Amino acid sequence: MNKLAALLFAVLMIGALAAEPAAAARSTPRWEVWQVPEKPARANPHNPLANRLWGVYDGPQDQVWAPYLSASGTTKHLIGKVALRPRTKWYGSFVPDALIEDTVRSYIAASQDGDPSKLVQLAVFRMAPWEHEACNRPPSQAERTSYRAWIKGLARGIAETPTLVVMQPDGPFLWCAPNRTVTAKLLTFATKTLSALKRTSVYIDAGAADWCENEKGHDPERCAAILKRTGIRHARGFALDSTHYNSASSNIRHGAAIVRILKRDGFGSKHFIVDTAQNGRPMTWGEVIPSTPGGLKNDARTCSTQKMRRCVTLGIPPTAQPGAARYGMPRDVRHLADALVDGFVWFGRPWLHNQADPFVAQRALDMGRTTPWPGPRTGTPAG
Repeated sequence: MNKLAALLFAVLMIGALAAEPAAAARSTPRWEVWQVPEKPARANPHNPLANRLWGVYDGPQDQVWAPYLSASGTTKHLIGKVALRPRTKWYGSFVPDALIEDTVRSYIAASQDGDPSKLVQLAVFRMAPWEHEACNRPPSQAERTSYRAWIKGLARGIAETPTLVVMQPDGPFLWCAPNRTVTAKLLTFATKTLSALKRTSVYIDAGAADWCENEKGHDPERCAAILKRTGIRHARGFALDSTHYNSASSNIRHGAAIVRILKRDGFGSKHFIVDTAQNGRPMTWGEVIPSTPGGLKNDARTCSTQKMRRCVTLGIPPTAQPGAARYGMPRDVRHLADALVDGFVWFGRPWLHNQADPFVAQRALDMGRTTPWPGPRTGTPAG
C-alpha cells in the first residue's frame, strides 16, 4: 500500500470508529431475525440470508446454552443476550472424520426445531495445521486426505439445508504457510464443494479492516489475494472480523474496497458478511488490552462500565438488514451495506476464553451489562 492510500485508510478508520454507534440509534427492531424474517434491501434483492428465520441452536454442542438454562434472574437475562440469538457454530478437527456428518445433522435438527426453511450457521475451522502452526509446516499427505474426507462428510450432513458457512476463520494465516499453494488448494476444494450445495452460501474469511496479513496491516489488495487463492470464484462472498474488534463501518468500507478489486480482476460481483459479536466498543488490534497482564489479545478484557473503552462488549445483533438507519452508521456506509453486505452475523465468540473454549460466565455477564444495544425481546410475535 502506498503512503497516500495508507493515509486515506487511516482517516477512514478514525472516522468510522468515532461515528458509531450513534447515541440516538441504539435500538433494535421489536422482533429480531430469529423471530421474524427480515426483507432484503432493494439493492440486494437476492440476499440468501433474508426472507427467512435464522435458527438458534439450543443443545450440548454450544458452550453457552447449558449455563443459560441453569441461570436465573439477572444472570439469566444477561447471558440470554448471547444465548437467545443466532450464533455460528465452529467445527474443526476436534470432530473426527467419521462423525462430522452425523454431528452436523444433529446440530441442524436442533437449530431448525422442525422448520426446514430456517437458516443454519457454521464455520469450517478444519485446516490443519492452521494459525501459528501453519507458519512452521505444510499439511502432511495424511492430513490432506483427512481434510477432504471431512469436508465431504460435512457436505453430506448439510445436504439441502439453508446454510451460511464461514470458511476458515483467520484467513490471513494463509500467508504463513510454507507451501501455501497446497493449503490454498485444500481451501478451494472445501469452498467449491460446499458452494455446490443447493442452499448453502459460503463466505471465505478475509481477515479484518485492520488485518490482511500478519505484520503487514490492512491492504485490501492483500485481503483480496487470499480470496482469489481460496475459491472466491465459487463462493457467495467473504467474511470479515471473525476474531478482531473493528467497527462495522470500517469493515464495510474495507469490504467494499475488496469487492471492487475482485470485480476488477474478473471474479464477479461478490457480497460479504461482518461479525458484530464483539465490536460494541470498536477498537483496532493495536489498541487491544488483554484480560490478564501478558495475556493474548484474543482474550481481550471485557468492558466493566458503560463508559469504558479499549474493551470488548456485544455489538449490533444479528440481522439481514445491516444498512438499517437504527444502527447509527454514516449514510455512505449504509448505502454500501444495503448493496454489498448480506448480514451482520455473530461468528465471533468473545464470551469464550481466547475466543475458543471454555465459556466464561463473567465475560458474558460483563458484555451483557455494558453492550450499547438492547437485549432481545422474548415472547411470540403476533401473526
